Order: sequence, then C-alpha cells, then structure tokens
Amino acid sequence: MKIICSLALAGLAIMLTSCATPKPPQAFHNTDNTALVIASLDDKTCQMLQPTTSSGEKNDEVLAKAMALSQHQAAVVILENYTEPKIGDQFRDRGTAWFVGLRYLGYQHIVFLQGNGVANPEGLMTLAEYN
Repeated sequence: MKIICSLALAGLAIMLTSCATPKPPQAFHNTDNTALVIASLDDKTCQMLQPTTSSGEKNDEVLAKAMALSQHQAAVVILENYTEPKIGDQFRDRGTAWFVGLRYLGYQHIVFLQGNGVANPEGLMTLAEYN
C-alpha cells in the first residue's frame, strides 16, 4: 500500500510540474471576481481572502470552507514566504496539496502566485497556471 501511494504521489508531482502552462513570469490580472483567493502562509497554514476573509487557519479548514462555497470554477493561491527563483522543490511541497485539494473540490482553473505580503492578487507574479 505504501509503495502504491508513493508511486501515485511521485506521478502526481511529475504531472503537476509538467501540466503547468510554461510562461515567463508575468503579472496576474484577476478577471473573475468570483474566484476563491487563498494566501498560503506556509505548508500548513493559510488564510482565505475571497469571497470572505478568515484569519490564519490550517489548510484543511480552509479547503472545508471552500467546499461549502457555491462557485467552484477558479482559485488563486498566493504563496507567501516563497523564495525560489523558479519552480522547484518548494513549489512542489506547497503547491501539490493545494492543487490536489482544489481539483478534488471541482476547481478547474488554478493559479499560483508569488506573494509579497498584500491581500490583493492583482499584479503579483504568476508562478504556474492550470486550466
């Protein structure tokens, strides 16, 4: 069972990095006012910024709140305290759980942004985008 889970996670990590739309860094412009916006503070805690604001919570608690929302189309994850110059281990470690959780909830468009301590995603640098 552990081998199967390990192989599945390895395959998911490869798929996650290979499915990202490869683009040079560009500023994000939000065209969907109904998008779920989450600030990922580290690999365990986050904060929902839109449609409602929450304080720092565990990732699973915010995903449970996201499941209760009526809209499940677009999600924006702002990776705060993100230091990699390009996508690598840090992105894989933090982004994989968000990608899997949000896709499971039905979000088809997921954007990862590099945070800089602001609550508004407008103008932040895009790390990866999945459609």
